Amino acid sequence: MKRKHAFSPARAMMKLLCLILGLILAGMLAITAVFQSLLGQIQYTQPQMENSPSSPQEVTVPELSTPSEHLSNFLDAGDVNWEQLRSDLTEKERSILNILLIGQDRREDETRTRADSILLCTFNKSTGQLTMTSFLRDLYVPIPGHGKDRINSAYAYGGMSLLKETLVENFGVHIDGTIEVDFTRFAGVVDALGGVTIQLRQDEAEVINRETGSSLTEGPQLLTGQQALAYSRIRSLDLDGDFSRTSRQRQVLTALVDSYKDAGFSTLLASVREVLPMLTTDMTEPRLLMLALELFPMLSDIQIVSQHIPAAGTYTDETINGMAVLAADLEAARELLRQTTTEN
Repeated sequence: MKRKHAFSPARAMMKLLCLILGLILAGMLAITAVFQSLLGQIQYTQPQMENSPSSPQEVTVPELSTPSEHLSNFLDAGDVNWEQLRSDLTEKERSILNILLIGQDRREDETRTRADSILLCTFNKSTGQLTMTSFLRDLYVPIPGHGKDRINSAYAYGGMSLLKETLVENFGVHIDGTIEVDFTRFAGVVDALGGVTIQLRQDEAEVINRETGSSLTEGPQLLTGQQALAYSRIRSLDLDGDFSRTSRQRQVLTALVDSYKDAGFSTLLASVREVLPMLTTDMTEPRLLMLALELFPMLSDIQIVSQHIPAAGTYTDETINGMAVLAADLEAARELLRQTTTEN
C-alpha cells in the first residue's frame, strides 16, 4: 500500500515558483531567438581602417532555420566578443545613449556618395527624452587625413568610420554606435505603419504632387511612403536650404515614432521586417539586441525634441575653394552638444 505524503505548502510553493521561473526563462529564450532572427537581416561591417576609401567589409550572417539554432549561435563564445559585451553591459548603466544615423540616398549605379543626412539620436533613459540633432551637410570642418571640407564628404572619403571619427574629433561627442539607413526602401517602412501625418504648406504639397502624382493640399495630411520620401527630399523651397530640409526629415521621423505608439503587434512586426534590411551598422548583434531590449519600451511614451548644428547665430555663409559652406563656431556647437548628449 502506497504511503500518502502530507500536503506541504512549502513544497507546493517551491513547485509553483519553479514553474513560473521556467515559463519566464522559456519566454526570454523565445524573445531572444526572435530578436536574433530579425537582427540577422541587418548588414554588419567590420571596423574600417582610418581614412580608408574602400567600401565597408560586410560580415556574412548565416541563415539559421530554427529558434534554438539562432539561440545557440548567439551564445556560441566563438561568435561573440565577450570583452566587448562586458563593456556594453557596463555602459548599460549610462542614462545617455548616442546613436548616429547616416541617411544614404544613393542611386542604383552608385556605390558610396556623400551622406545625404547626418542625425545624432540621443536617448536619455532617465528622462524618457529623444533629442535628434541634425548636422548640416555644408558644415565646413577638418576631416582627419583630408583637410577641411564639407562634413558630408567624410562619408565619401571613408564611410561611416571616418564620419564618426570626424564628429568625435570636431564636437567631442561620445557615439555608442552607427547605423546607415538606405532611403531607397524608406517608403516601405512608412506604408507598413499606415503612413505618417504631416502638416504641409501649400508649396510643399505642390512639390509632392508633382513628384508622386498626388492631390495633396495645405494642412495636416496622411502621407504614403512615397509621399513622405518626396517630402523629406524637398530642397528648393526655402532660402535656408538644408536647415528646412533636415527639419522635414526630423518631422517625418517624429511622425514615425508617433505611428509606432498607436500600432498593433502585427503592424510593428511588419514594419521591423521592412526596415531591418535597410540598415548597415558597426555594432555587433549582441549589442543591438541589448539596445533593442532597452530602447523599445521607451518608444511608447518618449518625448522628442530636435535641434541642428550649427545653431542659429553661430555660423556664417562663406564661399571657400568655390564651395558654398557654413563656417561655424565649433565651440558653441560643442557646448550645445555637451548640454544635450552627455550625462548632466
